[in-house]
Amino acid sequence: MPTDYRQSKSGTFQDRGITSREWEVLQAVVNHLANAEIAAALGISVRTVESHVSNLLTKFEVSDRAGLVAAVRAHEDSGPVRIEAPPSLLRMANAGEFVGRVPELQQLHNEWEKVKGGAQRLVLVSGDAGIGKSRLVAEFTRQIAVSDDPLVLHGRCDEDVSGPFEAVGHALAPFVRACNPSRLAAELDDLAPELSRIIPGSGIGLPKVPVDAMQSDPHITRLRLFDAVTRVLRQATMSSPILLAVDDLHWAPEPTLLLLKHLVQAEVLERTLIVCTLRPGNVSDAVIGFLGELRRDAMPVQIQLSGLHRVEVAQLLGANGGSPLSRDDIFSESLAYDIFSETRGNPLYAAELIRSLGEVSGPRTAGSADVPHGVKDIVAARVRRLKQETQALLGMAAVLGQEFDLNVLQRLAKVDDHTLLEGVEEATHAKLLYDVTGISPDAVERYEFVHAVVRKAIIETISPARTRRIHAAAAVALEQSFPHALEERADEIARHLVQAGPITDRQNVVRYLTMAGRAALDSSAAEEGLRFLDQAMAFMDTAPAADRAELWFQRGLALRTLGRWPDSVAALRNALDIYAGVGDLNAISRTAYAATLTMFWSFRMREACDFAFYGLKMLESYDGAERGRLLGALSFAQAWNGEHGASVGNIQEELDIASRLGDTELRGHGLAMRAMQLPAFLEHSEAVSAGYEALEILRQSDDVWTLTSMLGFLNYTLVGLGRLEEARAVGAELDPIAVRVGNYAALQQHIRMKAMIEFFQDGNPAALEKFARRDLAFSDAVGLGVFEHSHGWLGLAKFVAGEWEEAKHACLAALDAEASTAMVGWGWSALFEVLAYMGDSQAAMDLFEKNRHTLPQLDQANTCGSWVAALTAVDGLVVLGELEQAAELLPAIEQCIQRTGVVCIEFRGGRLVKRSAAIAAAAAGDWIHAERYFREARHDAESMPHVVERAHTLRFHGKMLLQTGEEDSSDRAKKYLEDARAAYAKLAMPRHAAMCDLDLESAQVAGKRLAS
Repeated sequence: MPTDYRQSKSGTFQDRGITSREWEVLQAVVNHLANAEIAAALGISVRTVESHVSNLLTKFEVSDRAGLVAAVRAHEDSGPVRIEAPPSLLRMANAGEFVGRVPELQQLHNEWEKVKGGAQRLVLVSGDAGIGKSRLVAEFTRQIAVSDDPLVLHGRCDEDVSGPFEAVGHALAPFVRACNPSRLAAELDDLAPELSRIIPGSGIGLPKVPVDAMQSDPHITRLRLFDAVTRVLRQATMSSPILLAVDDLHWAPEPTLLLLKHLVQAEVLERTLIVCTLRPGNVSDAVIGFLGELRRDAMPVQIQLSGLHRVEVAQLLGANGGSPLSRDDIFSESLAYDIFSETRGNPLYAAELIRSLGEVSGPRTAGSADVPHGVKDIVAARVRRLKQETQALLGMAAVLGQEFDLNVLQRLAKVDDHTLLEGVEEATHAKLLYDVTGISPDAVERYEFVHAVVRKAIIETISPARTRRIHAAAAVALEQSFPHALEERADEIARHLVQAGPITDRQNVVRYLTMAGRAALDSSAAEEGLRFLDQAMAFMDTAPAADRAELWFQRGLALRTLGRWPDSVAALRNALDIYAGVGDLNAISRTAYAATLTMFWSFRMREACDFAFYGLKMLESYDGAERGRLLGALSFAQAWNGEHGASVGNIQEELDIASRLGDTELRGHGLAMRAMQLPAFLEHSEAVSAGYEALEILRQSDDVWTLTSMLGFLNYTLVGLGRLEEARAVGAELDPIAVRVGNYAALQQHIRMKAMIEFFQDGNPAALEKFARRDLAFSDAVGLGVFEHSHGWLGLAKFVAGEWEEAKHACLAALDAEASTAMVGWGWSALFEVLAYMGDSQAAMDLFEKNRHTLPQLDQANTCGSWVAALTAVDGLVVLGELEQAAELLPAIEQCIQRTGVVCIEFRGGRLVKRSAAIAAAAAGDWIHAERYFREARHDAESMPHVVERAHTLRFHGKMLLQTGEEDSSDRAKKYLEDARAAYAKLAMPRHAAMCDLDLESAQVAGKRLAS
């Protein structure tokens, strides 16, 4: 098996010994930044930059910066990245003769052939501990490496100390560190920081991306992390097929399972074989759920391993694997049978027993040694033959974890290098440990137990009291070893402190558990973070106020991400109370602002307003920018809570503060809030004006989150104004930025408007239904509380397709999902219209009367829900023959046109406002205004274009003309109805075409009556 998959030394950056900081400087040099600019960007001195540049010139053997850039550029074209095969798999593949498993290997080869052909495949290898799952994968790796030159990535989940994504991070790390950092950073763009969360010291030059309260939302960060991992793997598949092996999936934390599920279900990874090993009897509820979902959606290939056959055990006994057994022993059929019976064919147990038999004197039979009843006893017997110093070291190492840092063990044991190395070497020679030290410049010396049961067997020999003291000392050793990386090690330190029990410092436990929780949230592992934070709650009684507040704040974020809204509100409020007690204004502002926006995007407007008020009350004597931003957030929430006057007043106050402070960025924020506030009242024209003014400021600022949020609103308000080309331009600017910064709310607005514009142009109900279902899944995935629109579009798709019963059910779901916001009115009016077309007049009018109070009031601002209710209800009223009530809505609809400038209701499938006005005018018998509105509606439909609305306009115009009773009007009516019917037929809208047929029959009857 080749032992090195990498490029030659001259072509590999990694081999030059470049540090992480030098990678950052190198990337800046390649981007032609001056030393002073690099120093400012990295927060270091110019002299330090000059030193790094000098080191880089030496390492690349060039004389100047131009040569350095040329060397990097040359490397970018030097071919695919190659990395050394994972040492863990190499060791297993070379650990003696491999016996048996022929059918299982063939299954893996079959899947590999599909992968080489471009497929993505998943294989689950399951079986008991020691049954040979990892050995099978290692042997398969050895075989395919001979001919296929694959990229092999290997990670393992650990029972005690696995971080949320440690297995995948460990697997990716060698490849990432071997990549050209400049090229990789370009591929990842602003997602690079997410990857560095699971691969510390990766050497990736990270873009400086501003982070604010919403951007740091753990759920969004998780999606960005998943995208980053997917991009890295997708890039890797460009040069060779990938084998991603993940061992011990039964110990995987839930975040790891979510990432693997994403990789499997994303269907974007070609030439990738993912092989996971697991023990079926050890799985958690999370793993059970994960496997269940995989079986429904991804259909993994399952390989179930059982024990070796007796013949295969005999082969194992006779293999030249270093066993000191004599030739007579080797061919002893009785001995092979005894070993098979004792171990039931378990390869690990059998191998341990064979090795144990070789270490005893006298006749060698399965009963002649102190034959154990399990591998733990075998290991314990082996450990007892080691020196006392080595046994003590192994005991402390076992408490540290399955894998441990050598320098931490040395601090913990308080031994010199000679004693440490002598013990480690003895344990390694006894095949209890092996060296897993990486080869990157930032790597530390690490060792690992050969098997989890080995570690368990050792731990069981240590008394509970001694174990607690080792845990306490281990926490101190980790602190001393990694003083500048405590956040990365917080979960390990916290675990040791908790397991130290009564002898630990309770305040320290709270601090490190909170730190571990925060780190998990930053890595998108909300479930893992909440577990740490819940543990901290049991110790918080003795913690200082600031630590308690931080714990409540982080717990609130975790609960929010997991959808436990009442608990999240309580936790964040507790944090604010404590921050108020200690007078930490920055923390008050941060907490209140984050809580307000979080509640807004979950469409919990009342809670959003409450949080903003709470924070502002504490900041009432403070007139700084933080207060201004909180006023803007309050205004945003108030608007969508339907409070026009208060919302406008608070926006103005933020702008006044910006003016007094001369703070241009705060003014941009205020204008952006206005652009996002006014659409709550359908006042799109003013919103667009404010949005374009804000855009000029925000493009020059670091407030990327507000920029993308505002672009999302600008995108859809432009569609509502019928300015589709401008909307497309804004969407093109928004799309890449929203993806990079993780603003999925803004991204959803862009995706929605793109789908609406496509529906306007082609009127395809099947495409609209497909989009609606994707949109519903998107809302569910990112936790956005806007499900009513998804259901509404599904209802519209079914309505257009003539499936009115299904449309009714979708509209009922939309109404059920409708939150108490400024959009109240959208849901019931959509259902009312469908019921009217279905002829259920009683249910329709009962619904109308129940919700009449939500209709708009004259001469005042009205919520978008009120305006839309009027614009939609008028159709249903006319269909039901309720012409008088339809006519009563005309003044409100005309005020809507004058006040808002809106051409179509973008979230209602682009319903034309002037078509609704025309229908209301016709119901009132105001033929002059009706005719004008119909003509203008047709013009809007044809100029946008909007094919469905054009057909609707023609049909209603034709019906109106029939009502006049004039002969000229009758001819025009027939023409409009025939055109509408042809359009409906082309659009596959059979029930609407049938309505045109009925109206045409009426026109013929009327024509005959006039002729006679």
